[in-house]
Amino acid sequence: MISKVSEKLQCSFVDQAARARAAKQLSDRDVIWQTHLCLSGASGTQPLDASRLSCGSGRIATEADHIRVDFGASGDGAATSQQLRFALPEMPVVNGFGMRVRLRGWESISYIAIGHTEDASYRHVKATHPQQGAWFDLDVGFRDLAWGWRNGWEHPEERPLGDVRFYIKGVPGPDAGCDLSEVRVWREAEHPDAVFGEERPLRPEVVSNLIDYHRAYFPEYERLARDFMTKGLCPLGGNIQLEWPAGEPLPPRLGEVGSFQFSWHSQHSAIILMLLAVDYSETGALFAARDMVADWLARSFDQPDPNVKYTWYDHGVAERALAMVTLYGQGQKHGFDTRFMARLRRAIHRHAQLLASEVFYAGHQPIRYHNHAWFQDLALMTVGLAFPGWACADLWVETALSRATDQFAQLIARDGDFAVFAENSIGYHLGIERLVATIGVFASLSGRETEIPALAKALSTFSALMRYPDGQRTLAQGDTFRRSNPPEGDPNGRQPYSRREITILPRAGYAIAKANHTERPFMLVFLATSLAATHKHADNLSFTLYLDGIEWLIDPSFYSHEYAGDLPRYLRGPEAHNAFVLPGTDYAIEPGLAQLWGKETPEGFVFAGSHTAVRDLEFHRRIEGVTDRLELQLWDTLRDGANLPANARLMLHCGEGVEVKPETSGLRLSHPASELSLQIVLPEGCDIHLFHGRLEDPIRGITGLGFLQSRPITTIEIAPPAGVNSLAWRLRAV
Repeated sequence: MISKVSEKLQCSFVDQAARARAAKQLSDRDVIWQTHLCLSGASGTQPLDASRLSCGSGRIATEADHIRVDFGASGDGAATSQQLRFALPEMPVVNGFGMRVRLRGWESISYIAIGHTEDASYRHVKATHPQQGAWFDLDVGFRDLAWGWRNGWEHPEERPLGDVRFYIKGVPGPDAGCDLSEVRVWREAEHPDAVFGEERPLRPEVVSNLIDYHRAYFPEYERLARDFMTKGLCPLGGNIQLEWPAGEPLPPRLGEVGSFQFSWHSQHSAIILMLLAVDYSETGALFAARDMVADWLARSFDQPDPNVKYTWYDHGVAERALAMVTLYGQGQKHGFDTRFMARLRRAIHRHAQLLASEVFYAGHQPIRYHNHAWFQDLALMTVGLAFPGWACADLWVETALSRATDQFAQLIARDGDFAVFAENSIGYHLGIERLVATIGVFASLSGRETEIPALAKALSTFSALMRYPDGQRTLAQGDTFRRSNPPEGDPNGRQPYSRREITILPRAGYAIAKANHTERPFMLVFLATSLAATHKHADNLSFTLYLDGIEWLIDPSFYSHEYAGDLPRYLRGPEAHNAFVLPGTDYAIEPGLAQLWGKETPEGFVFAGSHTAVRDLEFHRRIEGVTDRLELQLWDTLRDGANLPANARLMLHCGEGVEVKPETSGLRLSHPASELSLQIVLPEGCDIHLFHGRLEDPIRGITGLGFLQSRPITTIEIAPPAGVNSLAWRLRAV
């Protein structure tokens, strides 16, 4: 009988805190029966029996509160596979199992897995981004979305389990090992209704802050929502609108672009409609949003959706969970029927359970530390705070805050008074600033002590630093949406600075000069960001220049995340940046390949940097400038002092409306909206080519603006004279 097995396996705990932690770990499940095996070290307890543990070639030792397993290095630096197998006595009938483990000493880990042996096969789920050096719980139930996601949506019935197996694949270091402190098995009910407790209204302050988050995410929601209500155009993220004939179950163009599918499955359409309902009391829009969510549940949740990638994309699942919480709050306010609310509540629960699972965390990313994980943290914390009566609410809030704090430590660089998002994109920095601020607000609502609000303020300080004199635009570094030059220029960008400002952030990889030229402000931004590869373009030692309400030399932004396409690949590559480059050469974007340094001088500033993104070469750029006028001296060199390669080129990309004319000494740049012009002075013997709107190979003269949006600009391509070992040139306003 199960009750007898439970008695035999029942673990004693050293104190009530340990017992409470173990109970909390399964608080998201309607558990009929559960067992914990642990090693408490207290007299009279039944310890986790190390004799039931096998680990291949590993060495097992029993410590005070855990079992230690050491594997050691493979000897040749190659990847290896190791596992812990814990044999369960009497094969209890269960539908869930888990372990509390700690990994240490691995050079790299491809994945970990937890599962059991059945019919000589290993039935398991994988997790690709485990932490090292910290304890974590890896739990899974057969009914979990995490199990279905990893197993072709097969959800087996409860069954006798003979073992629980933990598997590691990676490159072990000399001290590689794994520690085990608990094994759990349980049997849970089909529906988790027991975890919900008594129905109560969502916390209003959580709902209001969630609505504010949505408004910031979709600033043009009113136009998009009204076009859906009156014209039937399906609204998606990025202000995309797709034709959606009344007889079609889905917009016909939905499958054309991954971004469309991501936004659809994120339920952005429903969010946009709910914002119209909330802000303008248009109940019709609310019921249209309810229909969208209900249809999605029927098509993609109640049964497997063939589009597995975008239906269960990590960031998209988080956004969808936020949409469903928002709809649940509106359903309470407007009296949605009990059956729909129960269905929605169960879906929210399953989504949050998936977001909490180590199996799914940053599950579509190449690394654990990635901004998509932050959205998972926000969504998980939101569910926990919105439903404080749920038994698992505290567990989910604690999990989200712990993960978010770890993420911020890895991906936000503190440089003086500034905090900078490490993922090489000012556009993502601005979005992350909003995201961190929201997480900070929710963290404060949790009542827990946190430094996240202060971190959000430091991120905002950097955002202000990076804005051009118009107070709105920034450069379009990395994967960033770009705003074009207005044909008439921007009057707000012509107000002089009250003082010069030179900021050098060597850790983050930015140098910024703000000063005036004849009472017209200019801003120079110099880049050498190299903290992460995510959203990184080959833009090392590039710069942008804003003067007199116009962005003269630009970063041409991006076109889509389909990086293999010709235009996205070009915009991501070295030729699309204001830098000295080797066209056609492979450029790496791994972290640590670029450095930046500099100083402020009585007359102005010196910025300098280097990068090794091309194998066996080291590029250098030095910029000297003054701050009583716009006058720059630039030097581009290679480290060894050898002659510049024949394919070396200085690339410069002009903003919209900038006209380029050759002169005896170089080039003159002008714009109809400015009385000023820029003069580029080049050494004799340079070969200059101008391109405008060229889409054939090689692509030149194109700027991206955002998803699937681009327009022509003028690109300047300069070949240095033959037989020189550096290129010295000047840029000045006249």
